[in-house]
Parts: sequence; C-alpha cells; structure tokens
Amino acid sequence: MSKEYLFKILLLGDGAVGKTSIREQFMGKGFSGSYAKTVGADFASHKVSYDGNTITFQIFDLAGQEVYKIARKAFYKGGKAAFLIFDLQDPNTMHNLKTWISDANEFSGGSIGTYIALGNKADLVETRQVSNENATEFFQRLASELGIIFVFLETSALTGLNVPEAFELMGKRLLKKLNVDVDMPSGIELIKPGAKPASPAVSADSGDMDALMAQIGDISEKLSGFDERLDAMETRFNKLAQIVRGLVEKAQ
Repeated sequence: MSKEYLFKILLLGDGAVGKTSIREQFMGKGFSGSYAKTVGADFASHKVSYDGNTITFQIFDLAGQEVYKIARKAFYKGGKAAFLIFDLQDPNTMHNLKTWISDANEFSGGSIGTYIALGNKADLVETRQVSNENATEFFQRLASELGIIFVFLETSALTGLNVPEAFELMGKRLLKKLNVDVDMPSGIELIKPGAKPASPAVSADSGDMDALMAQIGDISEKLSGFDERLDAMETRFNKLAQIVRGLVEKAQ
C-alpha cells in the first residue's frame, strides 16, 4: 500500500553556486542563465514517487551570502536532510561547506542527519578547479572528522546532470531511515568515517589531462630558457677567464 511522506530538506552553500538553479531544474522549470540572489531563504514544494512511495519535498533554498547568516537561522528548524552545494570552479566554496554543516547541526538542533554533496557546474570543463578525486578526498576527511556519512555527486543545473538522481537518492535514503523497503540506486558509494573510498575514475572530458599537459609544457619551456641562460653565462665566464689570464701573463 502506497504511503505519503513529507521531508523538509535544505539547499546549503555559498552564494552563486547554483542552489536555486538545481531546485528549478529538479522541479522541471529548466535553467535560467540570469542570476537572481536569494534573499534570506526561498521555499518550494515538489511531489515525486519512488517505488510506489509518494514524497513531498519541502525545499528550503537558503541564501548563501554572509549578510543573511542571522536571517536564515530560523529556516534550519525541522530539516531532515541537506544538499551541500559548491561550485567546481571555486575550491573555496567547497571548503566553506564545513561551516555550513556546523550551522546546520547547531540551528536545526541536530535534526539534519542526511547529507549529499553536489559539485555543481560540471559542464564548465575548461574552467574547472576541483577534480573529482580532490572533492572525494575532502569529504572523506570531513566524514572522519565529523562522523558523518556523505555521498558526493557532480551535477550541472544547466544540463540536468545527476539532478533528478540526487533527489531520488535523497528521498530513498530518508525512506530507508524510516525502514521503508526501497531499491537504492546502484553505483552509489557512501563516504563513511574511517573508510577510504576507492579512487574515483577521472572523466575523459574533465580537462585534468589537458591541464596537466599544459603545465608540463610550461615547465619544459621554462627549463629550456634556463638552459639557454646557463649557456650564455658559461660563455661570458670563459671570456672573462681568458681576459684575466691575459692580464696575469702581462703582469708577469
């Protein structure tokens, strides 16, 4: 028999990482290229069905700017789970998630116990600054430090990459906590405290290899120029040595 469930979830992360765009993409509203800053918090409700279970997500999109920190405190209350969203182009937005988790624990009274981390803007390959491996290692350290189980996914609010999958995984993890029998998505690795996850595969289009080759080329070019300068210095030294020997011979 189908049952209905209501879960309040929060979208946490710095300003301009794509929280609102991810929510809009999940709700079928597509992607807007313009950026509108969330003031305080924004709320939306969306109903889905997984394995015959109907879930209503109450999605609270919290403003990321520091100026709204006090205003958003009240919205943590009653939260059951949170998406930790950062920008793959900006490592600082990933490192700042530790503060967001701390705030979530404090202001929710400990009710938020399920976290899924989303590295957004995965479509911007050429400007990417955070690799899949680096992000996984970061959340492994956080898991060990905070005693929290994470799931990390790369998303794109533009293309919809992993957006519906992220919400499905969130819904089913919350159902599992209520002992509801659901089929969990395959291929999802939990990042647990004290357990080092398998090294993630590097995407062929991640740009990591191109960036590495470019760095190697830069280093080679610099070394080549260094060799040329050494040769020039050696030539000048030899000429100077010849002059000194000539002066010594004349003095004798």
